[in-house]
Amino acid sequence: MITGSLVPNITIFTESGAVDIDKTKWHMDWMFGHGVDGLFLTGSYGAGPLMSVDERTSVFAAAREVADRFDGRTLIAHVGCIDTASTVALAKAAETAGVDAIGAVPPYYYRHGEDAIVGFYSELVGAVGLPVFAYNNPATSRFSFTIKTVRRLQEAGLAGMKDSPLDVGFVSRVFYEAKLAGSDFQMILGTSKGWLPFYAMGIRAMIGGMSNWAPEVMTALVAATQTGDTERAERLYVTMMDLSAKMHFTDSTIASQMGLYARGFDGGFARKPMSLPRRDDAKYAEIREWLKDGFASVGLDLDVR
Repeated sequence: MITGSLVPNITIFTESGAVDIDKTKWHMDWMFGHGVDGLFLTGSYGAGPLMSVDERTSVFAAAREVADRFDGRTLIAHVGCIDTASTVALAKAAETAGVDAIGAVPPYYYRHGEDAIVGFYSELVGAVGLPVFAYNNPATSRFSFTIKTVRRLQEAGLAGMKDSPLDVGFVSRVFYEAKLAGSDFQMILGTSKGWLPFYAMGIRAMIGGMSNWAPEVMTALVAATQTGDTERAERLYVTMMDLSAKMHFTDSTIASQMGLYARGFDGGFARKPMSLPRRDDAKYAEIREWLKDGFASVGLDLDVR
């Protein structure tokens, strides 16, 4: 079972738009050094839809290299593409690179029916020897999973699901149906929102974007939850929710890079058409103050450069 706090880590680019492998590796190492349990590679935060198969494969290989310097870190390669053939090719490349599991959003842009989606995941499951997780993100894929879809996918061998909408009825029903059936099917939260109540229900992993720029908060939150320090977990949860809400002033990928710059780290560049504000933009100083106040409220040290 995948457990703890994973991050949909950003991919860092050069000013010319090439993948900056060195800075991306630095960022992975920095997050692992602050206790992050794993990476969800080339998803929405990681600019996967903006990258070629070869570029995404290079990020998988880099992640394996960095993760090997730490114990027990999990690598999930997001391989979702607009078509099945590219998705399968990328999944096979990810398996060769040595990741631990595969994740995929349904084929996006076009609207597909349930039979097409089940066929897509069935082909993906049959193409690799790794656990395959569906990624429920209807905002990008135009497909919403139902309990019927999930049952069919379990029969096809799907290992679990990363869920971003966090509809309580849907998530809880999938979770309890699997539990009562004695199934290993795993629900993973696709956001840190809801961590405490869903942990109480029995869910044990989340993939939260805040670890891109404030991994200390997420690591402390998970540690307090796992050790049963309820009061501290609740304080950290409220701080996490507050910082997260403040950082939703722009696209999450851009906000993550701005968070790094606000701490004095070189967050590199985004791939066009995405772009970061100028370095003299007042928002960076504002983010830095948010972080200082948030960290101080829960007794954490903010490492700034």
